[in-house]
This record gives sequence, structure tokens and C-alpha cells, in this order.
Amino acid sequence: MCDAKRSHLPSNITAKVRASQFPDVLPESGGKLFCTHCNFVVEHKRKLSLDRHFSTVRACKENGRNSTRTEETSHNDRDWVATCTAVNIPLYKSDHPAMRRFLKEKVLSGGAIPGFHQLQEKYLGAVYQKEKDELKTTLDCTRNSWRWK
Repeated sequence: MCDAKRSHLPSNITAKVRASQFPDVLPESGGKLFCTHCNFVVEHKRKLSLDRHFSTVRACKENGRNSTRTEETSHNDRDWVATCTAVNIPLYKSDHPAMRRFLKEKVLSGGAIPGFHQLQEKYLGAVYQKEKDELKTTLDCTRNSWRWK
């Protein structure tokens, strides 16, 4: 008799095993595989899903769309930094285990959001500059509208 709860997926294939099979393309972090070409979390249990992913990545590279995915991911990271700073959440809270668990379980590709050091070094300056420029523009418009003629 067949056990209905028994999984048909291989139990001995872990993310580390798959990462060792594809060392330059799929680094492992926290039990998940990340594709270095597109910065997305990749399912590691089935080799067929990896082959399909690589074929789409290859097609994206040939059509010049690989940079779009990377830009999309960095845009998401920039949005995350902007949101955290707007609601006064320190970026180091992104590394809290409860926050990481929430991002991995509830947010699509939430596990791909980098740690706070990388967020701070790579995105915080750009977010700060954008907010500063928007504030200057707003203040200039306000000053110009209140000037006596």
C-alpha cells in the first residue's frame, strides 16, 4: 500500500549538494540556492527545474534581458531600503531572524534581499540622495509660491 504523505522528491538532495554540482552559478545560503545570473532563489530538489531555469537564463542572456532581471532585483532592494527608512525601521533589523523568516515565507524572493551591510553600502546613499533632491524641489516650489512680488 502506498503512503499518501510520503514525498516523491529525493530526500538526500540538499541545497549544499546542488551548490557543489554548480559551484560558479549557484551559491547556497541558508538552505536556498541563488542564481548568480538573475539573483533569484532557485528550487534545488529537482534537476529538471534547474535545467529549465538555466535554459531561460541562457535565453535571457542571448536576448539581452539578463540585465533587466538584475535591475529589477536591485530596484526591489532599493524599494526595501526606501520603505525601511521611510517608516523609521533601522536596516539592521532586516537581519533579525524573525524578519528573515517572514521575508522567506511570505514575500516572493524575499530571501534574496541582502543583509543590512550590503543594503547600507549599495543602496542607502542613492535613496538618501533621491529623498534629498525631492525635498529640495519641494522647498524651492514652496519658496517660489510664497514670494512677494
